[in-house]
Amino acid sequence: MAKIVLIRAARTDYDDQRRVLGNLDMPVNERGSDEIVETISVLADRGINPEVILTSPDDPANRTAHDVASAIGHIKVRELDEFRNVNQGLWQGLCKDDVRKRYPRMFRNGRESGVAICPPEGESLSEACQRLEKILEKSLRKYDVFAVVAPEPLATVIRCTLQQRHPKSTDCLCGEDVAESVAVVDTDSFDADHFMAGEDANALHAVRTDATGEERMDQGKKA
Repeated sequence: MAKIVLIRAARTDYDDQRRVLGNLDMPVNERGSDEIVETISVLADRGINPEVILTSPDDPANRTAHDVASAIGHIKVRELDEFRNVNQGLWQGLCKDDVRKRYPRMFRNGRESGVAICPPEGESLSEACQRLEKILEKSLRKYDVFAVVAPEPLATVIRCTLQQRHPKSTDCLCGEDVAESVAVVDTDSFDADHFMAGEDANALHAVRTDATGEERMDQGKKA
């Protein structure tokens, strides 16, 4: 059984403004720099020394990963396309509340699972989870302890998959509101099927929108 150290990417101006980041390359802001210092302190206090850090080629995750690696010393950072943040299409840059107002049927009371909601010209959380599975399964076989630095909502995808639960519908925009910047999970698998199935074990019902804002339902059976 391996140990995954999930590190949330440091804060950007979009986080402060509650805007949808998606896979945009966005620099870490001043508060984010302070968060990196805090993360490094948490890792040191808990004696966590990962063998490698996996992350996105884009900021804020990339900056966070390299700063953490420099502080720990003698640790490699692997920049992989699989760890790019969720592509949130035409929602990227919009305020979270504005998206919810424009697509009220998608989010309803906020209690539904958000794994299948797909922005126009973007991808769902389920699709993002699927592209993570192969590299994380390989890493679980290769390393005893490794870290993943991910921005939200990709961090939520990884966290929920490892904890075998589903996020709320609104979490597909900016991720879950969690206080901790570092989470350690002991596991021997990354089961994307469980996450992708949402609340239906036999089919995936994807709520998609087009550029005009029209909502439609797609149904695709699991392979």
